[in-house]
Amino acid sequence: MKWLPQNHFEIASPLDRQAALAAMAAHVEPEKFFRMGWPSSANDKRFEGQMTSDGFHVRRVIGYRNSFLPVIDATVRAGVRGSRIAVRMRMFWFVYAFVAVWIMGALIAAVSAGWIGVGIALFLLLFVYAMTMAGFWMEAGKQEQTLRAIFQANGDAPRCG
Repeated sequence: MKWLPQNHFEIASPLDRQAALAAMAAHVEPEKFFRMGWPSSANDKRFEGQMTSDGFHVRRVIGYRNSFLPVIDATVRAGVRGSRIAVRMRMFWFVYAFVAVWIMGALIAAVSAGWIGVGIALFLLLFVYAMTMAGFWMEAGKQEQTLRAIFQANGDAPRCG
């Protein structure tokens, strides 16, 4: 079990580097500031973001709100047979800032209100941790499976911390 909302792994794909980049590009749309939609299986392989010459920076298009949706940064390298995609999933930077403010509020409550404040602070800290982890890992698993399907990977690639 991972204790932080970030994920690093590598995908070994039978596709060569250019074919792997093209396969991902077929599923990437430009980012939109505001997007309407409903949860649908049609969204499973849709991403929004940018392709680069080395890889991509995307997040999955979902039909619901999840502030903890992982942002994917990946680099595609040529391998001995096919390609290797190094993937890093993390939260959006604004979510880190929000959680930091939340933690500061909990610590202020702990210091200013005595033992009751400590109890409240512990509850607030456990709540934000559980909410963050559930929101991030629920989507991270879906995104990893989707990426493996796009790159036609068999799932045996080594995992990183």
